[in-house]
Amino acid sequence: MSVYIICPRCEQGRVVTYRVKATGEVLQCCEECDSTWDVGAELSATEFGFIEDILRERGLDPFGDELENVEGP
Repeated sequence: MSVYIICPRCEQGRVVTYRVKATGEVLQCCEECDSTWDVGAELSATEFGFIEDILRERGLDPFGDELENVEGP
């Protein structure tokens, strides 16, 4: 039985752990609203980033195949 964390920002999507393929960086991201937190950070409705912005900051395509789900389906 899997336990899912519901996004504190949108309260609709689940928060999933992803690895940025190019950097190996691991992030937690909402599947619904794309709010993003560092792994281990407190998931906050007021302190978050967006995955598109984070990928752009690293020179990566925010709409490409840059992320790998490390939790599985």
